[in-house]
Amino acid sequence: MEDKRLQENKKLRERLDKLLNEARRNEKTQTSFDDFALSIVAAQGPAELFQLLLEQKKKFHIDKIRICLIDRYHEIERLLTNNYQDSYPGLSFIDVETSKKLISDLPNNPVLGTRIVNKYDWLINIDESNEYKSAALLPLKRGSKIIGIQLLLSKDATRYDKSDGTTFLHKLAAMIAISIENCINRQRILDMGYHDGLTNAYNRRYFDERLKNEVDRCVRNKTDLVCLFIDVDFFKRVNDVHGHQVGDAVLVRLVTLMQDLVRSSDVVARYGGEEFTVILPDTGIQLAREVAERIRSQVAKQALIIDGDTLSITVSIGLASLSQIKFQKADAKNKSLQNNTDDLDQLLLSKADEALYQAKQTGRNQVVIKKMVN
Repeated sequence: MEDKRLQENKKLRERLDKLLNEARRNEKTQTSFDDFALSIVAAQGPAELFQLLLEQKKKFHIDKIRICLIDRYHEIERLLTNNYQDSYPGLSFIDVETSKKLISDLPNNPVLGTRIVNKYDWLINIDESNEYKSAALLPLKRGSKIIGIQLLLSKDATRYDKSDGTTFLHKLAAMIAISIENCINRQRILDMGYHDGLTNAYNRRYFDERLKNEVDRCVRNKTDLVCLFIDVDFFKRVNDVHGHQVGDAVLVRLVTLMQDLVRSSDVVARYGGEEFTVILPDTGIQLAREVAERIRSQVAKQALIIDGDTLSITVSIGLASLSQIKFQKADAKNKSLQNNTDDLDQLLLSKADEALYQAKQTGRNQVVIKKMVN
């Protein structure tokens, strides 16, 4: 009898130890989750947020993390990645117009299991898709609307079982969705500060920052970039004859037209007054010339009806490309400037401005490419 009682006591202690260990693990997991939730809510900007979201594999014992956001209005990718200048491995975007079926197939609640890997392989790098055996998919929801999904991938087929509870995953998905939405809204506010109040083109502050960043990126990637400098011909006469309200209408119409004729990754900015600049990243001079010529010809075809009179305007455009800019060999007393990119952006803009001046001096309503002298 005594032995039996000792055996029962031993089993009871073992059960209690197991429960205590489980409680400690749960407490540790909850603490990790709380710390993680606080860190993503407090993240300053997309870079910090997505580093936290995509690089927490060790903490939660995950082999790979993927996040895909639904870009309903073609703005999320631009806001979060600064027009593709910043990239976050593991982050992708779904275009609503081209991916309606993918979006309609997204679940409303977390799902787990081995078949998730195959069903959502479009989220995984093709070269890596065979590495993962099970996954958990978390719909990121705000209210009843899914704003994206997170995929947690494991090389262990037993890591995610479809019978596992999903309460923790619900909480995790909710915190991530809130953090991403807050980040997007902050970026929208910042973006408003980068726009010209009249025309909604980017302002000069944004242009200066973006031009430098794009030049640096194109130099690193060994790709070309073209800068357009655009000026409205005889704009002072428009203001003097028709008034400043009409002049404002002309500038607004011009920006709308230019934005329609360039890519979403290009930058249309109001440099000052009736002067505008356009950055065409990853573009050669010949293609840029075609873009500039389309802008020039479309502007010339436009007409505003003012008090029964037809008002037509034209623009002069100067172009300069990154590939055309070559530094002269430094003399023996100076350092070689061959690899110096510190002032390439200003040199590029200066050359485009010189080409614009030439266009205006030789008749206006034309496109001129700055010829470089070696």
